[in-house]
Amino acid sequence: MKISNRNLIAAALLSLALFPRLVLADPKSDAYPFAKEGKEAAEKKQWDKAITNFEKAAKANPKEANNHNNLGLAYKGAGKLDQAIKAFSDAIEAEPNATAGYINRGVVYTSQNKFDEAIADLDKAIKIKSDNVPAHRYRAFAYLQKKDYQKAVEDYNVVLKEKGNDLEMLDRRAFAFWNLKEYDKAIADYDKIVKDKPNDKDGYLHRSYAYELKGDTANGIADCDKVLSMDPNNAEAKARKARLEYKKTAANPTPTPSARPRRTLPPEPTATPGKKPTPRP
Repeated sequence: MKISNRNLIAAALLSLALFPRLVLADPKSDAYPFAKEGKEAAEKKQWDKAITNFEKAAKANPKEANNHNNLGLAYKGAGKLDQAIKAFSDAIEAEPNATAGYINRGVVYTSQNKFDEAIADLDKAIKIKSDNVPAHRYRAFAYLQKKDYQKAVEDYNVVLKEKGNDLEMLDRRAFAFWNLKEYDKAIADYDKIVKDKPNDKDGYLHRSYAYELKGDTANGIADCDKVLSMDPNNAEAKARKARLEYKKTAANPTPTPSARPRRTLPPEPTATPGKKPTPRP
């Protein structure tokens, strides 16, 4: 049974609802005043001003990877992805054993649909720190894009071991499970989602689809009824319930259900942790 993929949009990594956390240089460094002003500009989404100041910070102290990472994040905020990649590459050159540059560059590669390059960078970050949750999280998303669902599950397992209540990650792992036809595992993830958000109809809709794929008509109908109790005119729940009821009674059930059209947007990535600056006296 072939299950269609949902529309997973890597370009949403550029939504920039919130600017990632920036890490300032050492307060005693000549780069600090520029980095501080750049951070203030970035928080206001004044990208040109942020870029100018972070460029000065990077020039003042080119061996400080944070300056290059900050510059890359500002370029990313401005939508200048090639320049962002160059800045993150400079951060990696400055500190090849730090994970931030690899993760940040991998996220930008993902937004460009360069999934192999992204995975290669995230592999390096995980080699440096095997339990790095952001690296596993973004690598899992890249694997989803490549339809390598088993590897996506393995990465989401690492993420959820650390963040077991992350509903977005549970949703994505469930999606990977149902593409692997491991419907019971997908349903178990949706159980956690609907338990945490009992009034969110999407969880029931997604679980009803997993039940349909599994052939569990009774539970699928129950989830459709739950959705219709919240949204009586929900077209998807009506159609699925009708199809499940037909399957329950008909000698020759309808063909394989069509996949749910759904957009899954990845979270806005954050800068990886670095040393927090001490306040300037």
